[in-house]
Amino acid sequence: MLSFIFYMFFLIPLSYFNVWSVYIYGFFFFFFFFFFFFFNSLFFDGFSSFVSYIFGLDSLSYLFCNLSIWICILMLCSVIRMKIPFSSFYLFCVSFLLFMLFVVFLVMDFFYFYFFFEGSLIPVFLIIFGWGFQPERLMAGFYFIFYTLFVSFPFLLCILYIHSIFGSFFYFLDFSLFGDFFMFFILFSFLVKFPLFGVHLWLPSAHVEAPVSGSMILAGVLLKLGGYGFIRSMSFLYFFLFDYGSFFVSLSLYGCLLVSLFCLVQSDLKILIAYSSVCHMSVVIGGLFTMTSWGLLGSVVFMLGHGFVSSGLFFLVGIVYDRLGSRSFFLVSGLVNFLPSLSLFWFIFCILNMSCPPSINLFSEISLLFGLISWSFNTFYYFIFIFFLSACYSLSIFFLSQHGVNSNLLNYCFFCYVREFYVLFLHFYPVIFMMFDLFFFF
Repeated sequence: MLSFIFYMFFLIPLSYFNVWSVYIYGFFFFFFFFFFFFFNSLFFDGFSSFVSYIFGLDSLSYLFCNLSIWICILMLCSVIRMKIPFSSFYLFCVSFLLFMLFVVFLVMDFFYFYFFFEGSLIPVFLIIFGWGFQPERLMAGFYFIFYTLFVSFPFLLCILYIHSIFGSFFYFLDFSLFGDFFMFFILFSFLVKFPLFGVHLWLPSAHVEAPVSGSMILAGVLLKLGGYGFIRSMSFLYFFLFDYGSFFVSLSLYGCLLVSLFCLVQSDLKILIAYSSVCHMSVVIGGLFTMTSWGLLGSVVFMLGHGFVSSGLFFLVGIVYDRLGSRSFFLVSGLVNFLPSLSLFWFIFCILNMSCPPSINLFSEISLLFGLISWSFNTFYYFIFIFFLSACYSLSIFFLSQHGVNSNLLNYCFFCYVREFYVLFLHFYPVIFMMFDLFFFF
């Protein structure tokens, strides 16, 4: 385990040489070595196979580690050959971020999880500050830090309190916590990072002001850290989940319905996709609070599929913004006449966003539906409208941007690069082909 961690750590100083190709090849080699080294034995032996002091690897952390490495590779591929100021510092931020995310999914103690998660917020904060577009990125960065960091502070106090009693707070300890406020503070820090409806306002502002690569990592991996921590803490918070699950499932489904209606009236592409992420994560929260095996399976697979699809949609918006300088539906229309091959990818990612087959999003939504209906049949009535509105705003992204009257901005539009098609292909390829081997998730 330490060999992989040291590999990631010693890639960080190479950023100052500013050699992008070495970085991308290094990440690719690392991904395939990590993927194939653990693949065969992990899914038969479980957690006990790879445990080393505070580090351990099971199938859940294995999936999220692979997702983190893959999205960071695509982050670098998405901005290579662009004129990025302070590119060596950008490489440092990406490599430091990947190191932090990689270690977050490998540690088995909540204190180290807290430390490395809060450490992973720093490079994202610097990417939003340093390479964002508008001056409002300062306020968006502060929103991001205040929501995620200050809400986590009570969680740190709870961790220290448990450390003072038990001596550690490992994932596999066998005890359940008591005290509603105590359990709420642990859980609330994860719900804000999802984000739960009501504490989601930091997400659209951070996405709008972040550069393309910042939005990709934010939607692809950082939203999943809340779900990962939630799953790890479920065994300790059993009584709280049992007592208050109905309230949080109701809030998340109601919020999903309301935010879906918000999506239908948005005029900015990035805000619409950011709000659609809030909708999807609300369904994941509902699935986790049911405490059923179907709900848990559907939530994990949905987070994985959403990481690829949402990241791809933000990259598509970035391609259009680079050429036209706008993300508004009123100015970006009729793209199919100028970028027809890109319109194919717009269509693919829009239908993946509404969970059409063959994608793992479909499998995950069916699993979540089973989990929530087995918990309460009344959730089915919410799901009818949620799925319908999801299709509505996903298709509206496509037909409002690709069809309609051309704006004058499109007179100066130029064609796409092979690099951009390559990044888009690497986004949707895992979503489609993981559907052909669902044993991967069992």
